[in-house]
Amino acid sequence: MVWSAIFLISIAQGLFLLPILLFRTNGNRAASILISVLLVVMMLTNLNLLVIASGFYRTVPQLFGISFGSIFLLGPLLYLYVKTVIDSGFKWRWQYLLHFLPYFLYVLLGVDFYLAGGEAKLQMAENFVSGTMPVWGLFYVFFLMQDAHFFIYLFLSFRLVTSRSVSETNSNYIIPVDERKKWLMQLMSCFVALLVITPGYFIYLLINGRFDPVWNYLYTLITSAVIYFLAYKAVLNPEMISPDFTRKYRTYMGFDGEVGRGYLEKLETLMAEEKIFTDPELKLASLSARLGLPSHQVSKLINEKFGRSFKDIVNEYRVREFIACMNDPRYSSRSMYGIALDVGFNSKSSFNTVFKKVTGKTPSEYKTAL
Repeated sequence: MVWSAIFLISIAQGLFLLPILLFRTNGNRAASILISVLLVVMMLTNLNLLVIASGFYRTVPQLFGISFGSIFLLGPLLYLYVKTVIDSGFKWRWQYLLHFLPYFLYVLLGVDFYLAGGEAKLQMAENFVSGTMPVWGLFYVFFLMQDAHFFIYLFLSFRLVTSRSVSETNSNYIIPVDERKKWLMQLMSCFVALLVITPGYFIYLLINGRFDPVWNYLYTLITSAVIYFLAYKAVLNPEMISPDFTRKYRTYMGFDGEVGRGYLEKLETLMAEEKIFTDPELKLASLSARLGLPSHQVSKLINEKFGRSFKDIVNEYRVREFIACMNDPRYSSRSMYGIALDVGFNSKSSFNTVFKKVTGKTPSEYKTAL
C-alpha cells in the first residue's frame, strides 16, 4: 500500500508538472520538450510499478512491463537535454534519433512479450509479484548492456558540463553558465543513484535466479525522487529548467536625439496621464513591457535622463499626486493615509519615509503649512 501511494503521488506530481514545462511561452523550447519526454519516461516506469504494487495488473494485465527497457531512453534524453541547456548553438537534428536505436532494438527483440495476450501477461505478472519468475539467460546480457549504456551517457553528460570548451562567461546570459552547470550537476547526481543500486540487484539475480519486485520498487523510488526534485525546481526557479540564451546586456542603445525623446514622451504619458504609479504593485518589468524595452534599458533611460532610480521616480510621482489631492477640495474629507493608498503607497511607514525624503517634511508638517 505504501509503495502504491508513493508511485501514485509521483505520477500525479508529474502530470501537474508536464503542462508547466510544455506550455511555457518563453524559455528554451528544445530543453522544455526533452525534459518533458524524460519526465514521461519516468512516469511510465512508475506507472508500471504502480500497476504491480496495487494489483491493478489483474484488471489490465497488458500494462505489465510497459516500461521495460526504458533505461535505454533515459541516458540519451538526459544527454540531449544537457546539450540544450549548456550549448547555445544546439539545434535538433534527425540524426539524434540514432541515440535511441538501442531502445528500439530492445523492443524489437522483445516483441513477443509486448504482443502477448492478457492471460499470458497475467501469469507473468503473478510470477513476478510472487518472486517465482525465473531470470532467463539473455536478460543478464540486456541488464549489463542497459547499465553500460546509461553509464556512458551519464559520463558524456558530466564531461559536457565540466568541459573547458564551454567558453561563455557568466556575464553573457541572464541565467549564467555557472548556475546552469550547478543545476545540471544536481540533476545528473539524482540519476547516478540509479546506477548505484543496479550492481546489488545484478548480484542478487545471479545468486537467486529469480526476479524480486522490491528491487524494482527501489529503482522506481529513485525515479519518484527525481520527479519530486523537478517539481520543486519548477516552483522555486522555473527558468532554470529550460533556460534560454537571452543575453543579459544587448547592443548598447543610446537615448540621445529622437530616440530618447520618444521614449521619454511615452514614459511621461504613462506616468502623468495614465498614472500607472498608482498601482502599488508596479514593477520595473511591467513598466518595461509598456515601454517596449528590456528592463535594464528602462533603468538606463531613467538613470541617464533623471539621474535617479526607477523606484525614486515612481515615489516622486506618488508624492506629487498626493500633494495635488491634498490641494483638491474634493479630497477634503479623506484621511492622509487614505489618499496615500490611492496614489500607490501600500503602507503608512513607507509613505511617511518617502514623503519626508522628497519634500523635507512629514505629511502632517506639510499639511499644517498649507
